[in-house]
Amino acid sequence: MGMPETPDAATVSLTIPELRDLCIAAITAAGGSPALAQSLADATVAAERRGKTAVGTAHLGDYLDGLEAGRINGRAQPKVTNQLPAAHHVDADRGTAQLAFDAAFDDYASSVATLGISVLNIANAFTAGELGHFTTRLAERGLVAFAGANSPALMSLFGAPGSATGTNPFSFAVPHSDGPRMFDQATSATAWVNVRDAADRGETIPDGWALAPDGAATNDAEAALAGSLLPFGGVKGSNVALMIELLAVHGGGRFSVDAPAFDSGQESPATGLFVIAIAADAFDPDYSQRVAEHLDRLHARFGFDFGRKRSLEVVKLPEELHSALITRSRS
Repeated sequence: MGMPETPDAATVSLTIPELRDLCIAAITAAGGSPALAQSLADATVAAERRGKTAVGTAHLGDYLDGLEAGRINGRAQPKVTNQLPAAHHVDADRGTAQLAFDAAFDDYASSVATLGISVLNIANAFTAGELGHFTTRLAERGLVAFAGANSPALMSLFGAPGSATGTNPFSFAVPHSDGPRMFDQATSATAWVNVRDAADRGETIPDGWALAPDGAATNDAEAALAGSLLPFGGVKGSNVALMIELLAVHGGGRFSVDAPAFDSGQESPATGLFVIAIAADAFDPDYSQRVAEHLDRLHARFGFDFGRKRSLEVVKLPEELHSALITRSRS
């Protein structure tokens, strides 16, 4: 659940090439290499095309701040290794997960297609942004993909006071003739950026989103930022969140309680990300067709359209956000 948008907010319309060029200029100005700028801009634009501004251009500011402060290595050189045929590892070199993913992508996708299944783990990276970017790209290659990542500790587990893990998002995508069907969600009841945005606007937050520093439930966004987010589904959400973290750090990423904040200081969070991908035809050559027919059936019978995402050709950015990107691209 996200915070409602302000309906009368002034916006600026940009074509996809215009937005991509603006993002690249801002990332480069903040200290990103050409490769990092292209990789991060592509992920940012992809999120915007799906209508996910909170993890698109709005989140890009966190990356720009990280580059300028040194939390992100703008000249990172990801190191890809394969200790086993189906186990791919990338040391992100304190750079972005997007750049690390790009460094491994072609060989990893080929490995999945050849072996039927492979695992990718990225370590020593800044927080991952929109996980759907990773799974969607693999689904476009005809692969079924599941991904998850941990982040600095911001969330309570099993009702305990204090932050024991990150919001630890996960994503799933399947190939489809109309474009991959995908979902991407945090294991928290809401994304941390939604609480931050509420605090910036001086708004309250709904019940069940967060705890204050004393461990009491709160509707005060500022108190929530100083306290802990809550997982979705209570104990069930806590189980999922911890599972995602344990898979994400398999390749050497920091546990959430050991990771520095992503929005302050000079040290990289150095957290982890995992991807498990399966060839769609590994067991049944007709799997993708059967999935498409089943999703159509569910849509016709029950009215929901699972995982279909928009693909906007023109995006509308809040005027304030657009102006901030223009300013940062010229700094």
